[in-house]
Amino acid sequence: MKKLILLFLLLFAGVSFGQIAMKLSSLYSNYLRYEPIELTLELRNLSGNTLIFGKDDGKMTFRVRTRNGMSVVPIDKDANPMEGLVFAPGDVRQLKLIINEIFDLQRPDYYSIEACVEHVRLPHVYASNEVGFEVKPGALLLSRTFGLPTKKETDKIRSATANLLRFNDGKNDIYCLRIEDDENVYGAFRIGPFIEGSVPQLDIDSSSSIHVLVQVRPRLYAYNVYAIVKGQAKLRQQRYYAPAEGTPTLSRASGYLRIMNARLAHEGEDYLID
Repeated sequence: MKKLILLFLLLFAGVSFGQIAMKLSSLYSNYLRYEPIELTLELRNLSGNTLIFGKDDGKMTFRVRTRNGMSVVPIDKDANPMEGLVFAPGDVRQLKLIINEIFDLQRPDYYSIEACVEHVRLPHVYASNEVGFEVKPGALLLSRTFGLPTKKETDKIRSATANLLRFNDGKNDIYCLRIEDDENVYGAFRIGPFIEGSVPQLDIDSSSSIHVLVQVRPRLYAYNVYAIVKGQAKLRQQRYYAPAEGTPTLSRASGYLRIMNARLAHEGEDYLID
């Protein structure tokens, strides 16, 4: 029993104890501007009672500050990630939060965040530990502008831009893709590790799908295809290729986009998934 208590104390080290114990963590230390910022909040109910989080009974809020200590105001002041949660005594819950759906964190800066939980049946507001991360713009490598498909032949054609970026994730430089126009960001994706001296490729096909070919290891290339579906960019295809009789390259020689000088790589033979 003592070992179990010690394990719990270690799990929530640095967190104030009371009726609710919380531990907040961030998936990354650096985020690309506009990509989803995912936080994980682990909670344990130590109140000895079932807590029901309804619209007026209990809520979760956040304290968000920039590097210079300025508070960030939420986009939706009524947002409550715990609404509808029935929290039994002793329960441990894990919540995944996309924090930039609640706060505007698009400006490059360092942000510190802590989560706060309150309930009408509890005597205090309980706060998690503080986590911090940096939002960075990335360095542009390649850019392609293309027309977005329309629902009707008479609709005005809007354009968007696919930007291939070099971005430091806090440990290494990686390739990222961000698809956007003047009003919207359709998606931001991490592709793979950046290799110095390699030549990344970016192109658009006749259906406005975005093709990206980048070298991610000495003899391995990642080939990703993205499409915009219902206003959001989605990864439609992901494959790995190995060189064959030259350097893998995107080509239109056959009349459509395809990869030349490459063969399909096989997991376990040409590469291993980490």
